[in-house]
Amino acid sequence: MDGAQWLAACHAQPEKVFAQWEQAPHLARLPAGRRFDALRVHQPLGLTVLWELGDDAGKVPVLEEHAPPRPVFYILAQPGTADGLRPPDQEDALFLGEGAELTVPSPHADGITGVQQHSFMWRVAPDGSGRLATPDALAAALELARDTDRQAARIRAARSVFYGAKHARQK
Repeated sequence: MDGAQWLAACHAQPEKVFAQWEQAPHLARLPAGRRFDALRVHQPLGLTVLWELGDDAGKVPVLEEHAPPRPVFYILAQPGTADGLRPPDQEDALFLGEGAELTVPSPHADGITGVQQHSFMWRVAPDGSGRLATPDALAAALELARDTDRQAARIRAARSVFYGAKHARQK
């Protein structure tokens, strides 16, 4: 099973998902809570959550939506995550679970289609394995991402890498 088949299987009628992906704007609406939940976070916090997920960040599906007023990430998590981790939803983070829907392009869609037809693209596309963020890992990453001391340390580290690389090129 590839990523497109896995995503389509999240819908009660998978053939409808494939049909929607074939027609402009090449998006399908999938119900959350059945095969996945999602954490919706604004891009700055989302990047930090992905940083805190470490190696798992490249292994779990992450959808990016470039819509005004600022981009958001949807990090796909195991079903039940939204119910088990339901903190008070804040403006920068919202859990999507049972009863919510997520609009997704095909995992095979390219960035050009996203720019021309809609504002979605997969940062990490589902691979068909069904691997999703675990509730514990996602909760820990979100908590660490909101820690201001850790945020400051990450910024200093990123600046160090950036400036070090910049000065190395100038020599």
